[in-house]
Amino acid sequence: MTDNEFFRHFSPNFTGCNVVATNQSPIKFGLTAIKKYLDFRVMLYILLLSGLLFVEHAIAADLKKAEPLSPALAAPIKVSMRTNGYTIGDLINMRAEIMLKKGQVFDPNSVPLKGPVNNWLDIREVKFQSSQNKDDSSKITLDFIWQIFGTVEMAQTIYIPAIALQTIPPEKGNTKPLTLTIPAQGFHLSPVLPPQVEERNHRPHALPLGFDTQTPLIMALTLLGLGLLFGGFWLWLQDKISWWPRNPGPLTKLARQLRAHQEGTFSANDLRTIHSGLAASAGQSLYPNTLPHLFEKCPYLATEKLEITQFFEDSWQVFHGKNAQINAIGVSTTKAWIQRAAILERLMRRQLRKPKGKAVQLSKKVQA
Repeated sequence: MTDNEFFRHFSPNFTGCNVVATNQSPIKFGLTAIKKYLDFRVMLYILLLSGLLFVEHAIAADLKKAEPLSPALAAPIKVSMRTNGYTIGDLINMRAEIMLKKGQVFDPNSVPLKGPVNNWLDIREVKFQSSQNKDDSSKITLDFIWQIFGTVEMAQTIYIPAIALQTIPPEKGNTKPLTLTIPAQGFHLSPVLPPQVEERNHRPHALPLGFDTQTPLIMALTLLGLGLLFGGFWLWLQDKISWWPRNPGPLTKLARQLRAHQEGTFSANDLRTIHSGLAASAGQSLYPNTLPHLFEKCPYLATEKLEITQFFEDSWQVFHGKNAQINAIGVSTTKAWIQRAAILERLMRRQLRKPKGKAVQLSKKVQA
């Protein structure tokens, strides 16, 4: 059979056109023609359609095998939790309440254990409570405490995985356990760090404030000066300053006046100044016959009685005697006993400001 006879026999629309001669068999020739004239897209559509038909058939087979859950056995689940305001490290408190019908017994072994759930969430604690209702139904309360160990770059909703629980299968009837699934719960997780700010030209930072060293130094010097001032004033009140007594007596004033005397002899005015000091201490004018009143009035001068008496006699001869020499009175000796008398006067006046008992004892010691 030739090629023309083949197409005339199998094709009712054969028009007697010329056929290219070939050495191939009719079957191979037909397949080659199909591959040549069929488009590749058509073949792809056919393959996709075949795959969809296969998947639909498989799903339908699985649905036939699965047994639908009876509405009478379904257990309502109520979940309550706060859904916003969380960041890394926060704890999430979630409560799930399951209502079981009469005859259904919850399996406590199906409660998940504490520990990590995934790489960013842990179960810190699980509390299980069961209570019986009047109609023999039971209420199961599960309190979960989750902790977040992950963060996000921007605020988004994260989901806690679903939790599969079950009941204890009954001994009679349908012995399959009832599966209780707590659905996944979403919450809003906030980032720890704020969004990154784009690099921009900011104004330079202000220089740090310099430490003010002048003000503390001035305050320290001021306080030091005030401290010294008040300390000196307190010493002056206590009559502790030897060169600046609080209430100087006549002999102390006399010692101050003679302190500036630098000459080798006393003048008549100097002798009158010394007599005035002694008279002021005695409280009266002094003469040779009234000199003992000085030691009665000022018993602390008893130790200097010889020097004072000798000076009084020599100075009296200078004023009222004949051929008396003023050089006979030694300047250094006189200034020495006046200085010692001024010290004794200050000690006595200081003690007089103390209680009377101590002042009397001191006066007795001076007289002794």
